[in-house]
Amino acid sequence: MATIYKKEMDAGVAGAIATTENKDIVSRTVETAAGIGFGLAVVQGVNDKGVRLATTGDTKILGVTVLDRTAGDLINGKFQQHESARVMTKGTIWVQVTEAVNAGDDVAVDLATAKFNKAGVKIANARYETSAATGGLAQIHIK
Repeated sequence: MATIYKKEMDAGVAGAIATTENKDIVSRTVETAAGIGFGLAVVQGVNDKGVRLATTGDTKILGVTVLDRTAGDLINGKFQQHESARVMTKGTIWVQVTEAVNAGDDVAVDLATAKFNKAGVKIANARYETSAATGGLAQIHIK
């Protein structure tokens, strides 16, 4: 039987690295008690090299949590408190959007969910690489 290959790969999942282009990924200790899911916006935590989920009042986004198959709570798709999380600060990554976005739009964070939109707190030097409907997945590129 012949192998059948798809013309296009399946769409990514939130937190998946989207391309092989250059990227910067740092390790940070999770401070959020409930843990932090993959593909969410994070900010500097209280401690050196600490990180917490972006929330109301935050204005400086550090980056986006990267899917990690070795995470302590892989079943729920998140890093647990005190675990070392991978955070993308430069590169292209899949994220879930809370409103429709178009390729070329500026990237912003919905601080109620730490997911992404175009109306919340802007991420400096970031743009949508692909379009998506509300609740869908899009690729963002952070320079």
